[in-house]
Amino acid sequence: MSVRTDNLLKFAGFLLLAGIAGYVLFLTPAGDLFLSQEGRRELVARLDRFVRAAGLLGPAVFVAIYGLGVLALPATPFTAAGALIFGKYLGTACNFLGAVAGASLSFLLGRYLLRGFAEGFLTGRLADLDRKAGEHGFSVVFYLRIFWFPFIVLNYAAGATRIRFADYFWGTVFGILPAIAIVSFFFGNLREIAASFRGPADLLQPDILVPAVLLVLSFFLPSLIQRIRKGRDTGEPPR
Repeated sequence: MSVRTDNLLKFAGFLLLAGIAGYVLFLTPAGDLFLSQEGRRELVARLDRFVRAAGLLGPAVFVAIYGLGVLALPATPFTAAGALIFGKYLGTACNFLGAVAGASLSFLLGRYLLRGFAEGFLTGRLADLDRKAGEHGFSVVFYLRIFWFPFIVLNYAAGATRIRFADYFWGTVFGILPAIAIVSFFFGNLREIAASFRGPADLLQPDILVPAVLLVLSFFLPSLIQRIRKGRDTGEPPR
C-alpha cells in the first residue's frame, strides 16, 4: 500500500468518526443530553448516579468519561457536570484532568489520522505557516486556548500540524486552566446555593457574582495579553 493511499484511508476513517459523532449529536435522542437544557440536567443526573456507584473510584471514573467524551462531544456539559457532582474544588481538579486527557488523546488521534493527509496540501504559504506553528507551538496553542477557540477543533487541528506534543500539552495545560477553574467554581457554587435556595436574592452573593464576572472578563484576557506583549516589544507601557 502506498503512503498516499494509507493517508487517504486514515483521513476517511477520521471523516467516518466525525460523521458518526455528528449523527449521534444532532439526529439521535442522545444528542439532547448536550443540546437541550433538560437534556443537560438529565446528563448530570446520569453521570452522578454512575459516579456514585463507583464509590471511591468515582472521581477517576468521571475523569475517564470526560476524557473519552470530549473526543467527539462538547466539553462544557462535562465541565458543568463535574462541578455539580463533586463541588467547586474537587470538581475543578476532575474537570481539569479530564480536559487535559481528552485534549491529549484528540491530538494524538489527529496526528495519526490527519497529519499525513494534511502534508499533501501544506505547500507554499501554508507550508510556511505550518513551519511557524511548529516553531512556536506553545504560544499558538496557549493563545488559542485563552481565546476560547473551539476545544475539539483545536485538538484535532493541532495534531495535523507540526506542533510538537510537548508544546501542545503545556500550552493546553496553562491555556485551559483559567476557564476550567472559573466555570467549575461558577457551577460548583450554584450546587452549594441550590441546597439552601430561598429566592433570587440568594444568587446575588460573591460566590456566584465573582466567578460570573471573571468568566466575562476572561474573554478580554487575550487582547490584554496582546497589548502587554506589544508594549513590551515597542518599549512602551500598555494603555
